[in-house]
Amino acid sequence: MDLQKALARIEELEEQLELQRMLADNAFEAIGVFDDSLRCVAANKEVTTVLGYSPEEVPGIHLLDCMDKEYHTIVAENVHNNVTEPYMVYGKRKDGTTFPAEGRGRTVFFKDKRYRVASLHDITFRRTTHADLQIALHEMEIIFANTKVGLMFLKGGRYVRRVNQTMAEMFGYDSPDDMRGLNVRELHLSEKNFNEFGDIHFSSLAEGAQIHIEYRLRRKDNTAIWCSLSGQAVDTENPIDLNKGVLWVIDDISKQKAEEARLIQLATTDDLTGALSRSEFYRLAENIMENENRKTAGSALLMIDLDHFKKVNDTYGHDAGDAVLRTFARDCRMILRDKDLFTRLGGEEFAILLPDSDLGGAIIVAERLRRRIAASKVTTDNGDIFYTISIGVAGTGSHKINMEELLQRADKSLYDAKHEGRNRVIFYD
Repeated sequence: MDLQKALARIEELEEQLELQRMLADNAFEAIGVFDDSLRCVAANKEVTTVLGYSPEEVPGIHLLDCMDKEYHTIVAENVHNNVTEPYMVYGKRKDGTTFPAEGRGRTVFFKDKRYRVASLHDITFRRTTHADLQIALHEMEIIFANTKVGLMFLKGGRYVRRVNQTMAEMFGYDSPDDMRGLNVRELHLSEKNFNEFGDIHFSSLAEGAQIHIEYRLRRKDNTAIWCSLSGQAVDTENPIDLNKGVLWVIDDISKQKAEEARLIQLATTDDLTGALSRSEFYRLAENIMENENRKTAGSALLMIDLDHFKKVNDTYGHDAGDAVLRTFARDCRMILRDKDLFTRLGGEEFAILLPDSDLGGAIIVAERLRRRIAASKVTTDNGDIFYTISIGVAGTGSHKINMEELLQRADKSLYDAKHEGRNRVIFYD
């Protein structure tokens, strides 16, 4: 080999050596080479950082001097048995302080001599982080187990991965384990509800939105329960993978809903007869008449008055009068359709709106009701009560009129029915 090639080869080898030195010195763990007597013959810069020795002090250090005394035996055995898998030890610095570390090594031969290449990785931060994580997980577990709202974690589609005790009790299960693996289809009132819920809300969850809704679900005993639902996907990537999990916070609002329904009932119905309140009747009736299709028969209105009702109260007492009003309302509902509107206007005066009904059909309904009442009796503690009603009927026909005008026409017919002797039906012509 000529001189020029030799010099080029030397330069190439020096470059490779420098790269190897850079690789060793920039490793994130302390690496040392120890001879057959386990004395250090070479080390990277991290050894000085981790163990606190100066570069001049490192050569000659015994491998066991880098370990807490408690671990000398296991380290010596691993060297003897050429164990290459990582193992946990406590390293020891020059000042005598110790630190948790991951050790590993390998026996190698170089120019017929045996060496042990050993590394020591300080895992103090990892241990601290792990300990902090364990504390955080423990705290979260306490919160999850003891919070007074239901928590449900779905994973792998719409299957229950975890729930807390509150959730289990809310839905009638003995323990959270009884709900593990449950398909949430079982919590919906029907297959249709299950599918519609997914179609409506899961696209929003997949976009990272939080869902806040009120929704009826099903308990284990098949009874319905009103719930407040708040849900969000746990995945933070884009696009979001819902299979990684969705956390739902669920609260039982059945009592709140029942109270709302009670207040609505009070606001929209007569508490004695259960008929619509006057204001609610007008609101619904005006909405029906404004949206009527002119091709239909229109609507008809029955104005009804209980004949000589004051005499009932005077003779039998007001409790008996209330019984008559309740019985009358019950008899009306037995004749009317679901879409018909029935209201107590006040005292013994009532009104019925018959949507999609012409005048002839309304007269037939009115006569049926009049005959039913005339043939009935109300039994009270003070005796049986027989009573009759007078009815005025008016219809819109194909002409668009407002609710006020329809009421005036029916009221005039009612006046005529009472004037002509009561217990009869008179229609507006």
